[in-house]
Amino acid sequence: MSVNGLNKITERILGDARAEAERILSEAREDCARIAADYASRADGIREKLTAQAEEKAEDMIARAKAAAAMQERNLLLQQRSDLIDGVFAGAQEWVLSLDGEKYTELLAGLLSAALMELVNTEAHNRAVYGDEEEPVQADYEVCLGKKDRSRCGEAVVAAVRKKLAGKLPEDVLSRLVLSEETLAADGGAVLRWGDISCNCTFGLLFSQLRRELEGEVGRALFESRGQRI
Repeated sequence: MSVNGLNKITERILGDARAEAERILSEAREDCARIAADYASRADGIREKLTAQAEEKAEDMIARAKAAAAMQERNLLLQQRSDLIDGVFAGAQEWVLSLDGEKYTELLAGLLSAALMELVNTEAHNRAVYGDEEEPVQADYEVCLGKKDRSRCGEAVVAAVRKKLAGKLPEDVLSRLVLSEETLAADGGAVLRWGDISCNCTFGLLFSQLRRELEGEVGRALFESRGQRI
């Protein structure tokens, strides 16, 4: 075989090898491109999923923050409402305590007169129902006042009660209405004691009861007139 023939064969082999190599490289490049595109698609999917999760978590956090803020606002408004109502009843009690001597005496006498009437009526009812089974109580009706009230108007209060109930209760009952030597720790008002029975007419208890009864009405007067509802 001539040199030229050998060269031709060699060139052909090399040409075929180059073509095969180029084909293989081309396929490899295509495979790499497909793989890269696949991973890019997966990465986009993962990125979108993470973004969606992050957005969802952020929205949840925002919703929770808004709910917490709304709850805090409501609690603050409720506390403000309670404080304002406290102020109304505290102011009313202070006003009562600041009444002049005559009006204050008349107020205490009215409270004690109602309490004494209730005690006497209850005793009469029990006697009517139980008869001799119910032993009559011979104890005095003791008017207990705070130290300050006792010294400034104690005797006047007892006298005013007797005057109010004259002709309404037996004289032997009114004669047993006395001013107690014991004083109360309460700030204003009185307690009527008869044996083991006590009628609490202290202002602390009375205004506490009034608050339970009138809180809703006071709240409406304070807030609804201003367009506020809590």
